[in-house]
Amino acid sequence: MFHGKTIIVGVTGGIAAYKSCDLVSSLKKLGADVWVVMTKEAAELVTPLTFRTLSGNLVITSLFSEDLSTIPVPHIALTDQADLFIIAPCTANVIGKLANGIADDPLTTMAMACPKLKILAPAMNNNMWTNQAVLENVQKLSRMNYELIGPEVGRLACGTNDIGRMSEPEDIIRFIARKLNLKQDFSGRQILVTAGGTREAIDAVRYISNRSSGKMGYALAKAARERGAKVTLVSSSNLPAPLDISPVKVESADEMLEAVLDYYNQSDTVVMSAAVADFKYVAANFSSPSSTHGGLKTAATKIKKTKQTLQLQLEPTQDILAMVSKQKNRKDKTLVGFALETDDLIANAKKKLKEKDLDLIVANDPSTFDGEQIKYSIIDRKGAVSEYPRQPKDQAAHVILNHI
Repeated sequence: MFHGKTIIVGVTGGIAAYKSCDLVSSLKKLGADVWVVMTKEAAELVTPLTFRTLSGNLVITSLFSEDLSTIPVPHIALTDQADLFIIAPCTANVIGKLANGIADDPLTTMAMACPKLKILAPAMNNNMWTNQAVLENVQKLSRMNYELIGPEVGRLACGTNDIGRMSEPEDIIRFIARKLNLKQDFSGRQILVTAGGTREAIDAVRYISNRSSGKMGYALAKAARERGAKVTLVSSSNLPAPLDISPVKVESADEMLEAVLDYYNQSDTVVMSAAVADFKYVAANFSSPSSTHGGLKTAATKIKKTKQTLQLQLEPTQDILAMVSKQKNRKDKTLVGFALETDDLIANAKKKLKEKDLDLIVANDPSTFDGEQIKYSIIDRKGAVSEYPRQPKDQAAHVILNHI
């Protein structure tokens, strides 16, 4: 979402400074180059080392630190390269300083020197927020082109339930994205994506699976998150987590079905890109009736190799897409499926689209199954086919979201 963007996060001495850890971590995961500048009061609440670890950059607590010796005039160099400066939390004290041109510490000095977009996320006691001096300072800052998000009504550190609570990091991130004119057409939507090829255990070390890497599902999850969606990723893949999404890890088709049903009701869009195994192992028999193995269920230990022929008995797995399509609140959802076929790709995809009552289906052949690119077609409910050339899966993900 924020790739190529430099964001300075100012942290002041409010108890809400703990939320800034989540904010910095999320901005970093979403691709931003994050620099943190702290007041000495903030450093009493959260250590600079915490923010250094989360941001991957030096934390500024003094403009004269030896750590900053490689950056010429740091309060100018860093603010010049920044795309945005946000202070979260922003106390009444710092609001007063900024409104009256006081630059007596690294944070206020950098804010004063920054010519870019500046955002304040106030956090304080309700009586402080409604104090006439604070309100006048806020109005003055608004005229000086400072943007404000919050404060919100909620439980405050003093125990009062009133206005003064800092906005949540997720809301701040969406606000930042809008201010940077980033595409946020999925803001407010909850998308469920499945990814990877499921594994059906035979014994302790062997399983039945397919060649799906999960890359297309992960690209879809990443693209949806970049465009503002809240994303639940149900994955049987071992790929690194995309952006700030923590995958719900599963292995078998049954586990994936359970996870999908767990998250189905809270989702308005379901994208079933996982390659779910069509069959699962039931039992095994060796060719010799006198074999001590006999009929084996899924073994807790490894089935030893012998000279005998081993026959595996398989049964169909549950059809997750069909079960999801039959949910009572199906009309409230957008349901997207994938069809991978070796023969009659479009005809078979259209058949699956109709049988599963899908809104869209993405049809692709196995040639790009485990690669970085995909050649595909998208078919809508009316049967209209949109064909696309081979392209990176990250690019294809955005095309699919455009259709959604």
